[in-house]
Amino acid sequence: MRKNKKDEGFVLIDDRVINPKGKKAKSKNMEKGRFDLINQLIWVLPGLFFVCIFSYFSIFIVFKYGLSANGANGVFILSIKNIGNLFTEPTHEFPIALRNTLIYVLVSVPISLLIALWTAKALSNVLSKRAFAFFQSAFFLPYVTSALAVAMAFSILFSTSDTSLLTQLLAKLGLSRVDWKEPKNAMIMLIIYGVWKMLPFKIIMFTAAFLRVDKRLYQAASIDGVPRWQQFWKISVPQIMPVIIYMITTGIIGSFKFMPFGLFANYEEAVKSQAQTAVFFIFSRINSGSGGLPSYSTGGAASIVLMVIILIMTLANRQLSKYLNKKYR
Repeated sequence: MRKNKKDEGFVLIDDRVINPKGKKAKSKNMEKGRFDLINQLIWVLPGLFFVCIFSYFSIFIVFKYGLSANGANGVFILSIKNIGNLFTEPTHEFPIALRNTLIYVLVSVPISLLIALWTAKALSNVLSKRAFAFFQSAFFLPYVTSALAVAMAFSILFSTSDTSLLTQLLAKLGLSRVDWKEPKNAMIMLIIYGVWKMLPFKIIMFTAAFLRVDKRLYQAASIDGVPRWQQFWKISVPQIMPVIIYMITTGIIGSFKFMPFGLFANYEEAVKSQAQTAVFFIFSRINSGSGGLPSYSTGGAASIVLMVIILIMTLANRQLSKYLNKKYR
């Protein structure tokens, strides 16, 4: 005897069982999904608007000016002549700026990474999670302090005057005064400033990562007689490898954007010390250029060159990240 499906909310049509309630539930789920999508779009659209205006539209403007050679009546002509002019200027300002930027990236990022790792490991050994929450505000202070204010403080610190703190310290050590704005010393000053500026954020991130490592792993390794330095490389580093990769990536990108604004009174003073960076060069060209007039084409061309270099470095860093993940995971 066939059971009556109608009493249970089912309808039998041509030996097929259809549940109207199921159709209604499915329809409600679809409507709810559409509502959720619209709700999400409402929250995303403002941010997307600003990204399009200040990122994608800005990129379009950079390429428009950087790859343009205006013909008669201002007609746009695609050209890479502006990029070639960057490297053929008699003053060689952009090649020097590019060289300084690459040196800064290749030196400051590894040094700051190693110092931050060592400091964070030492702090994680003596600080509890509660104590770290208290001290992190002090560590983070240089990172949130205005870059211009910090640069001006460093400018006073590296001043050649007799009242300079560094000059007095060198005098007590029996060393002669150093002119940090000479071409041979200016890059050292930039690297010291950059490393000091990078350290707080990296120390906080690494300390938080070390505190999350399971202490039982160290206890088991100590029982087996594993030395401390091997515990660091075999336990600590693999456990915090995602944080290390993140710090390397953000450090490289941030270093390419470095501009010694405040360490020098103006761009001309930085050029005199041969301490200009690529972003400082772009900033000067967009705001003043040669002869006191803005040069958007030169600034745009320099931005394109810098973007290509950052893209290459990012791809190389991606391969390095894959290698480190494979080795330490």
